[in-house]
Amino acid sequence: MPVTRHQGLRLRRVARGFSLIEVLITLVITSVGLLGLAKMQAAALANTQIARGRSLVALQLESLAAAMHGNRGFWAAGTAPATFTLSGATVTDSSGALSTAAPDCASVACTPIQVAAYDVQQWAADMAAHFPTYAATVNCTNDISRPIRCSLTATWSEHYVAYNQTTAAQTAAMAATQSLTLHVQP
Repeated sequence: MPVTRHQGLRLRRVARGFSLIEVLITLVITSVGLLGLAKMQAAALANTQIARGRSLVALQLESLAAAMHGNRGFWAAGTAPATFTLSGATVTDSSGALSTAAPDCASVACTPIQVAAYDVQQWAADMAAHFPTYAATVNCTNDISRPIRCSLTATWSEHYVAYNQTTAAQTAAMAATQSLTLHVQP
Protein backbone atom coordinates (compact mmCIF):
# COMPACT_ATOMS: atom_id res chain seq x y z
CA MET A 1 0.00 0.00 0.00
CA PRO A 2 1.52 3.30 -1.08
CA VAL A 3 1.99 6.10 1.46
CA THR A 4 -0.01 9.23 0.78
CA ARG A 5 1.55 12.65 0.94
CA HIS A 6 -0.34 13.53 4.14
CA GLN A 7 0.89 10.35 5.93
CA GLY A 8 4.47 10.96 4.79
CA LEU A 9 4.53 14.47 6.31
CA ARG A 10 3.22 13.14 9.59
CA LEU A 11 5.87 10.41 9.69
CA ARG A 12 8.62 12.97 9.06
CA ARG A 13 7.38 15.21 11.90
CA VAL A 14 7.40 12.31 14.35
CA ALA A 15 10.84 11.13 13.30
CA ARG A 16 12.34 14.63 13.30
CA GLY A 17 13.94 14.42 16.82
CA PHE A 18 13.45 14.76 20.55
CA SER A 19 11.65 17.65 22.10
CA LEU A 20 13.32 19.80 24.77
CA ILE A 21 11.11 18.33 27.50
CA GLU A 22 12.17 14.79 26.60
CA VAL A 23 15.84 15.78 26.76
CA LEU A 24 15.39 17.45 30.17
CA ILE A 25 13.59 14.41 31.58
CA THR A 26 16.39 12.17 30.30
CA LEU A 27 19.00 14.41 31.97
CA VAL A 28 17.16 14.35 35.31
CA ILE A 29 16.83 10.57 35.27
CA THR A 30 20.50 10.16 34.33
CA SER A 31 21.58 12.59 37.06
CA VAL A 32 19.61 10.75 39.74
CA GLY A 33 21.13 7.47 38.58
CA LEU A 34 24.67 8.88 38.71
CA LEU A 35 24.09 10.28 42.21
CA GLY A 36 22.93 6.84 43.31
CA LEU A 37 26.05 5.27 41.85
CA ALA A 38 28.24 7.81 43.64
CA LYS A 39 26.56 7.03 46.97
CA MET A 40 26.98 3.30 46.39
CA GLN A 41 30.68 3.84 45.64
CA ALA A 42 31.14 5.82 48.87
CA ALA A 43 29.40 3.09 50.87
CA ALA A 44 31.55 0.42 49.22
CA LEU A 45 34.74 2.32 50.07
CA ALA A 46 33.63 2.77 53.68
CA ASN A 47 32.81 -0.93 54.03
CA THR A 48 36.17 -1.81 52.49
CA GLN A 49 37.94 0.30 55.13
CA ILE A 50 35.98 -1.44 57.91
CA ALA A 51 36.85 -4.86 56.49
CA ARG A 52 40.49 -3.79 56.21
CA GLY A 53 40.58 -2.82 59.88
CA ARG A 54 38.99 -6.07 61.00
CA SER A 55 41.43 -8.07 58.89
CA LEU A 56 44.38 -6.21 60.38
CA VAL A 57 43.16 -6.91 63.92
CA ALA A 58 42.77 -10.59 63.08
CA LEU A 59 46.29 -10.68 61.60
CA GLN A 60 47.70 -8.91 64.66
CA LEU A 61 46.05 -11.41 67.02
CA GLU A 62 47.42 -14.27 64.92
CA SER A 63 50.84 -12.61 65.11
CA LEU A 64 50.72 -12.65 68.91
CA ALA A 65 49.56 -16.28 68.82
CA ALA A 66 52.52 -17.13 66.57
CA ALA A 67 54.88 -15.44 69.03
CA MET A 68 53.35 -17.55 71.80
CA HIS A 69 53.88 -20.72 69.74
CA GLY A 70 57.48 -19.67 69.10
CA ASN A 71 58.22 -19.28 72.82
CA ARG A 72 56.79 -22.46 74.31
CA GLY A 73 59.42 -22.30 77.07
CA PHE A 74 57.43 -19.45 78.63
CA TRP A 75 53.83 -19.76 77.41
CA ALA A 76 53.41 -23.55 77.59
CA ALA A 77 55.38 -23.97 80.82
CA GLY A 78 52.60 -22.51 82.97
CA THR A 79 54.68 -19.48 83.99
CA ALA A 80 52.71 -16.89 82.02
CA PRO A 81 50.51 -14.49 83.99
CA ALA A 82 46.91 -15.68 84.19
CA THR A 83 45.70 -12.32 82.89
CA PHE A 84 47.36 -9.26 81.41
CA THR A 85 46.07 -6.25 79.54
CA LEU A 86 47.44 -4.07 76.78
CA SER A 87 46.39 -0.56 75.90
CA GLY A 88 48.40 1.65 73.61
CA ALA A 89 52.04 0.65 74.09
CA THR A 90 51.42 -0.19 77.78
CA VAL A 91 51.46 -3.78 79.04
CA THR A 92 49.98 -4.39 82.49
CA ASP A 93 50.36 -7.70 84.31
CA SER A 94 50.27 -8.56 88.00
CA SER A 95 53.64 -10.36 88.00
CA GLY A 96 55.50 -7.60 86.15
CA ALA A 97 57.19 -10.19 83.93
CA LEU A 98 55.73 -8.84 80.69
CA SER A 99 55.61 -5.15 81.62
CA THR A 100 59.30 -4.91 82.56
CA ALA A 101 61.39 -3.30 79.82
CA ALA A 102 62.82 -6.10 77.72
CA PRO A 103 66.14 -6.01 75.90
CA ASP A 104 66.14 -6.13 72.11
CA CYS A 105 65.95 -9.90 71.75
CA ALA A 106 66.53 -9.59 68.03
CA SER A 107 70.17 -8.67 68.70
CA VAL A 108 71.04 -10.27 72.08
CA ALA A 109 70.37 -13.66 73.67
CA CYS A 110 67.32 -13.57 75.95
CA THR A 111 65.62 -15.88 78.41
CA PRO A 112 62.12 -17.14 77.59
CA ILE A 113 60.62 -14.53 79.95
CA GLN A 114 62.54 -11.73 78.25
CA VAL A 115 61.51 -13.02 74.80
CA ALA A 116 57.86 -13.07 75.89
CA ALA A 117 58.12 -9.52 77.27
CA TYR A 118 59.83 -8.33 74.09
CA ASP A 119 57.22 -9.99 71.86
CA VAL A 120 54.27 -8.63 73.83
CA GLN A 121 55.73 -5.10 74.03
CA GLN A 122 56.49 -5.06 70.29
CA TRP A 123 52.98 -6.34 69.57
CA ALA A 124 51.47 -3.61 71.75
CA ALA A 125 53.50 -0.95 69.95
CA ASP A 126 52.38 -2.27 66.54
CA MET A 127 48.73 -2.31 67.62
CA ALA A 128 49.00 1.23 69.00
CA ALA A 129 50.45 2.40 65.69
CA HIS A 130 47.52 0.97 63.69
CA PHE A 131 44.68 1.24 66.24
CA PRO A 132 45.37 4.08 68.71
CA THR A 133 42.23 3.39 70.77
CA TYR A 134 42.58 -0.40 71.02
CA ALA A 135 42.63 -2.43 74.22
CA ALA A 136 43.50 -6.11 74.57
CA THR A 137 43.21 -8.72 77.27
CA VAL A 138 44.99 -12.06 77.42
CA ASN A 139 43.69 -14.78 79.74
CA CYS A 140 45.70 -17.98 80.12
CA THR A 141 45.21 -21.16 82.12
CA ASN A 142 48.35 -22.16 84.00
CA ASP A 143 47.45 -25.75 84.89
CA ILE A 144 50.32 -27.73 83.32
CA SER A 145 48.49 -31.03 83.85
CA ARG A 146 46.32 -29.93 80.93
CA PRO A 147 47.29 -28.12 77.74
CA ILE A 148 47.74 -24.40 78.40
CA ARG A 149 45.06 -22.34 76.68
CA CYS A 150 44.96 -18.60 76.18
CA SER A 151 42.21 -16.29 74.97
CA LEU A 152 43.38 -13.16 73.18
CA THR A 153 40.67 -10.48 73.00
CA ALA A 154 41.13 -7.15 71.22
CA THR A 155 38.62 -4.29 71.19
CA TRP A 156 38.82 -1.24 68.95
CA SER A 157 36.66 1.56 67.64
CA GLU A 158 35.27 1.56 64.09
CA HIS A 159 33.93 4.65 62.36
CA TYR A 160 31.13 4.50 59.82
CA VAL A 161 30.06 6.68 56.91
CA ALA A 162 26.71 8.42 57.24
CA TYR A 163 24.15 7.24 54.72
CA ASN A 164 21.73 10.13 55.23
CA GLN A 165 21.31 13.36 57.21
CA THR A 166 19.75 11.59 60.19
CA THR A 167 22.73 9.32 60.77
CA ALA A 168 25.15 12.15 60.07
CA ALA A 169 23.58 14.17 62.91
CA GLN A 170 24.03 11.29 65.35
CA THR A 171 27.74 11.13 66.13
CA ALA A 172 27.23 8.15 68.45
CA ALA A 173 25.88 6.15 65.50
CA MET A 174 29.04 6.90 63.52
CA ALA A 175 31.33 4.78 65.72
CA ALA A 176 31.07 1.39 67.36
CA THR A 177 33.34 -0.66 69.54
CA GLN A 178 34.19 -4.02 68.02
CA SER A 179 35.74 -7.05 69.67
CA LEU A 180 37.56 -10.11 68.36
CA THR A 181 38.68 -13.11 70.42
CA LEU A 182 41.21 -15.69 69.36
CA HIS A 183 41.72 -18.89 71.36
CA VAL A 184 45.21 -20.34 71.20
CA GLN A 185 47.06 -23.27 72.70
CA PRO A 186 50.74 -22.28 72.88
